[in-house]
Amino acid sequence: MSEPILKATGIEKHFTAKRDFFGRPQTFLRAVDGVSLTVNEGETLGLVGESGCGKSTLGRCVLRLHDLTAGKVEFDGQDISKMSVAELRPLRRKMQFIFQDPYSSLNPRQTVFATIAEAIRVHGLLGNASREEEKERVADLLSRVGLRPEHMNRYPHEFSGGQRQRIGIARALAVEPKFIVADEPISALDVSVQAQIVNLMLDLQQDLGLSYLFIAHDLSVVEYVSDRVAVMYLGRVVELANASSIYDDSQHPYTQALLSAIPDPDPRRKKKRLVLQGDVPSPLDPPSGCTFHPRCPIAEKGRCDREAPPLREITPGHHVACHLV
Repeated sequence: MSEPILKATGIEKHFTAKRDFFGRPQTFLRAVDGVSLTVNEGETLGLVGESGCGKSTLGRCVLRLHDLTAGKVEFDGQDISKMSVAELRPLRRKMQFIFQDPYSSLNPRQTVFATIAEAIRVHGLLGNASREEEKERVADLLSRVGLRPEHMNRYPHEFSGGQRQRIGIARALAVEPKFIVADEPISALDVSVQAQIVNLMLDLQQDLGLSYLFIAHDLSVVEYVSDRVAVMYLGRVVELANASSIYDDSQHPYTQALLSAIPDPDPRRKKKRLVLQGDVPSPLDPPSGCTFHPRCPIAEKGRCDREAPPLREITPGHHVACHLV
């Protein structure tokens, strides 16, 4: 196993939902509630869970796009948890973000050249290069992601969704990063385009030695791209293991329910569905004990509703947060 490029320990992120008459915080939304994980060099860690479970917030926290309420984040051996904006600047180019919506994440008033070249200039990667040298660099990046050099003179609205996402990937690659958080990078794309983007990201990882935190809710895609998978529920990681262990031998009832919901391509094959009762509780008022116990088919009264289970290792590399496993 390679060395971790990212190590998160006990991350918490709470947002103020209500203030009192004097403006003091009164009610908090616990978006991320004590998450610990690592991403190794050259690895893809898949992060899955229902909408609203805190996946995107966690991705923003590990890059310090959100300040942490509690916890610690180490990137490339350095503690970035409390670094100032100035202290973070040298590290910013090493960790990048690919956004879910490729249209809203691009400035509609800037050409593709201006969008990509801006990051190169800010970090001084080409020194005092001429405009022609910048164009050569941008053209090379566009070619790497499957676009033509002449596309650099166009605006975002002139491209399809898949092409815009390729521009977003090129922008992330422009500063030569080592670690990328991909926040549902294919969910807004047509199915025919999704495979192209996924394969492009895998090719780039192999060529450039990138590490990914790949956030998604499509479990089939996560299985295809990930070395390890973390399953989140209501701000906490409930299972973490190698992708093969998650998909072949899942232990947590929530993970089993997610996997049972994957459609089977063979209509003649009968598949047993594990249907959960009720809705996801509100992060404004999470249940006591195990947050999954109100929907869990095997929960025990007096234990699951009182004690929060720690994420413990049940077999080498396979971690589960459940009292009954």
